[in-house]
Amino acid sequence: MIRLSIDTAFEQLSLALSEDDSILAQYHSADRRRNASVMFQRLEDLMNHAGIKPNAIDAFVINQGPGSYTGVRIGMAFVNTLAQVFEKPVLPVNSLRLLATQVSQEEDPFLVMLNCTREELFVAEFEYQQGILKQITPIVLHHLEELKEQMTSKPFLLHRIRGSHDRWSSSFEDIESMAPDRSGVNATHLDQAAADGVRNDILDFVPSAHPLYIKRDV
Repeated sequence: MIRLSIDTAFEQLSLALSEDDSILAQYHSADRRRNASVMFQRLEDLMNHAGIKPNAIDAFVINQGPGSYTGVRIGMAFVNTLAQVFEKPVLPVNSLRLLATQVSQEEDPFLVMLNCTREELFVAEFEYQQGILKQITPIVLHHLEELKEQMTSKPFLLHRIRGSHDRWSSSFEDIESMAPDRSGVNATHLDQAAADGVRNDILDFVPSAHPLYIKRDV
C-alpha cells in the first residue's frame, strides 16, 4: 500500500510517501507561514523524487489535531480534496497519539499534553498494553493549574507549539516533562503511527476526515 502522510498541525509542513513499511520520500519545513502556498509544489517534488503518480496513492494520512487551528484546517482541506479527486480513503491520526509515539520505554500509563492557547493544555492518557500503544482516555482541555496534581503523580510528556509572541512561556519553565525516546514529530512518524494503528485495529479509514477540535467544559 502506498500512503501519503501530511502533517501541518504543529505549524510546520511535513510530507512523507511510503510503501508498506518503507519511506520512499519525505519533506519537512518549519516555515509555518508559507504552508498553504507551497504544498502543491512540495507534493509534486516529492512524487517526482519517488517516481509515484498521484493516482498510485492508495490512502492519505492526516494529523487531525488538535493543534494549530490554521494548520489543521489547511492540511485537512488539502487531504480531503485529494481523497475526493482520486477516490481514495483517509486515515486520520490525532496529534496526541502522534506525540505519544515518542515514548517507547514507559511501562506505566502516561499523560500526553499539548498546549492550546494561554495556559490551557490538551490532555489524554496512553498506555502500552502488550506492546501496543493505546489511548485510554479521551482528549480533554484543562487549565495548567488544574493539571499540577496529575503532573506530580503520573509521568507525562509535554509538547508546546510556540508562537512568535509566547507570552506564557514562563508558566512552563519549572515543569519537568519526560524526555522522549525520539525527538521531534514529522510526517514519517505520522505514517508509522497510522500503520501501527491499522495493524492493531485501533484506527480506521474514512471517506473524509474532520479536524479534531476540543472545547473546554463549562
